[in-house]
Amino acid sequence: MMIREMEEKDIVKAAEVSREAFSDAYERFTKGYYPEVAYEHFLEEHRPENYRTFLRDPERFSFVAEEGGEIVGVALGRVFGRSGLAILNWICVRPDRQGRGIGTSLLEHVIRYCRSLGCHKLTLYTLPVLRPAVGLYLKMGFFPEAYLRREWWEVDFLKMSKWL
Repeated sequence: MMIREMEEKDIVKAAEVSREAFSDAYERFTKGYYPEVAYEHFLEEHRPENYRTFLRDPERFSFVAEEGGEIVGVALGRVFGRSGLAILNWICVRPDRQGRGIGTSLLEHVIRYCRSLGCHKLTLYTLPVLRPAVGLYLKMGFFPEAYLRREWWEVDFLKMSKWL
């Protein structure tokens, strides 16, 4: 498996993997917790044209995990200039490839990348019901910095951060 920067040629497949992973997580963990309107809104965020815009933004980072010549994972985020703060907006692994260390490798790559840019903090938002994701973040040294009650879509979120 290889982690590398997303390229223009990867956009369609990366968006497809993200939509598949997002739909799977919704069905397995968040359905009944996360409103369907929110699910549909964020599913739309993972369209190729949005990824293309993301890829062209110099403050954004985007990585793919590639295995056997196909994209099996995606990580997207932003470094806020020279402020030292980075945010992981999205990380996913294709459902049939989960549990094999791909998410860990992607997250390790993001952490190294942010450190290389002089970031002192990497933060993210997640749903508390996404137990596998929360477990990964805790394992990787993220700390639950805030519990945000009824934050977005009137749903509770966790803000987790790792000081680099």
